[in-house]
Amino acid sequence: MNLALNARDAMPDGGQLTFSLTTLTLAPGQTPPLPDLGPGRWGCLTVSDSGAGIAPEHLAHIFEPFFTTKGPGKGSGLGLAQVYGIVKQHDGAIDVSSKPGAGAAFTIYLPHVNTPALAEAQGSTVATLPSGTETILLVEDNVATREAIGESLAGLGYRVFSAATGAEALALFDAQGQGIDLVLSDLVMPEMGGLELFRRLRAQAPALKMLIMTGHAPEGDIYGDLRQAGIPWLQKPFAIADLAARLRTLLDR
Repeated sequence: MNLALNARDAMPDGGQLTFSLTTLTLAPGQTPPLPDLGPGRWGCLTVSDSGAGIAPEHLAHIFEPFFTTKGPGKGSGLGLAQVYGIVKQHDGAIDVSSKPGAGAAFTIYLPHVNTPALAEAQGSTVATLPSGTETILLVEDNVATREAIGESLAGLGYRVFSAATGAEALALFDAQGQGIDLVLSDLVMPEMGGLELFRRLRAQAPALKMLIMTGHAPEGDIYGDLRQAGIPWLQKPFAIADLAARLRTLLDR
């Protein structure tokens, strides 16, 4: 979705958006199109557009968080960083080719997996997800993600307050006093990230519980900071069952 939205923005006067899906089989010793690809079968999803293209000096930076060539208010620079994180989380790789004025093409490589056929579900029962009645402060700058998670939490019985930014979260926390049982926050957000929000909330409420969500690969100093602060995190994208279980584990401590 992020790749499609970027393609749309690159074609303000219209153009052609193309999705193609192919399979790549690499034999042992064969030179792969990207160094991260090993022998085996790979699914290749290419999203291309006929827009303005990407300047050569920008190509090396487009997957960096907050890097954007769009004007003020037109983009946060997180879309491609999220794409990169999701692809890496699934043991894949991503490549881009572009020339100014000739559009851009992003190719995602994902490894094929052998999945056993699903067992017959007749007569089976669906496990009940862990639920609760506590109050959760949800902090997520992506509107669609925030609404989806908020609806899921409400469906599990939780009372949910939602904030789009760290500043909004602080204001909500001040207004609700000690009524917040847990803060569920995205890690990377404009102006104030989840780690800084945690520090500022903990200064007010030292016993406050928090769970971080992130779509970035678990690498770099920021994850060391999370470990040092003792903040648990959940990798995006996640199943609601996983979120429900993590929340109950934290809230029951």
